[in-house]
Amino acid sequence: MKIFITGASGTIGRVLMRCLSEKHNVVGVDKIPSDNVTTLDIVNKQERLRDLLKGVEIVIHLAWNAREAGTALNMPVAENKVMGEIVYALSLERKVKRFILASSVHVSFGHINYRYPGIVEDHKILHTKKITTRDDCFPLGIYGASKVYLERLGKAYSEKGLDVVAVRFGNVTDDNNFGEYPFWLSHRDCCQFIEKSAAANSLPKYSVFFAISGNPCNPFDISDARLQLGYEPKDKSGCPNLK
Repeated sequence: MKIFITGASGTIGRVLMRCLSEKHNVVGVDKIPSDNVTTLDIVNKQERLRDLLKGVEIVIHLAWNAREAGTALNMPVAENKVMGEIVYALSLERKVKRFILASSVHVSFGHINYRYPGIVEDHKILHTKKITTRDDCFPLGIYGASKVYLERLGKAYSEKGLDVVAVRFGNVTDDNNFGEYPFWLSHRDCCQFIEKSAAANSLPKYSVFFAISGNPCNPFDISDARLQLGYEPKDKSGCPNLK
């Protein structure tokens, strides 16, 4: 497959460039220069982007200005929404087979505080009442709210014919350590998840999945990904207070 990755210089981008390039023809772009990545400003170089998308089967849209992150209610970074809007539009125009959106578990973070009072003290509770993709979105900050917007925009584009998979990524770290351990996604599981998302043949035009490793304290339901993608996490984090 010919795969096109935006934000290829970021943490997830570097992981996917490395593993997907072993089997596929992968083109990575980013505003930030790095090895084997084409330097491209998506907002200001749309014609160049249109050219690069010729013949692409899978778009993985990761590009994001990380000044917009976490659960703060700071002013949004307009570039993040605009990049998504542009890449969606040109992917539809170029008749891309599938668009994989990098969403985030942050779209559902509010459910954690609501459902799991005392989460910090007792992680055993996370064995029960998993948060699913069918639950209403519940962001706690601008970052999560912006990801909700891009998910909803993907739904609209799916109605126009673009096959969209919104992946609510957990925490992928540069050095592959546990990071935010309940939400940790290992490099190996990240690669498996995206490869299966790209290859799946029987998905609806619009799908949403949580992408997290097999952490016993994970509050998010990954059963849909297991069933529809065949995702089987190979790694898991440790969880304090969970025996």
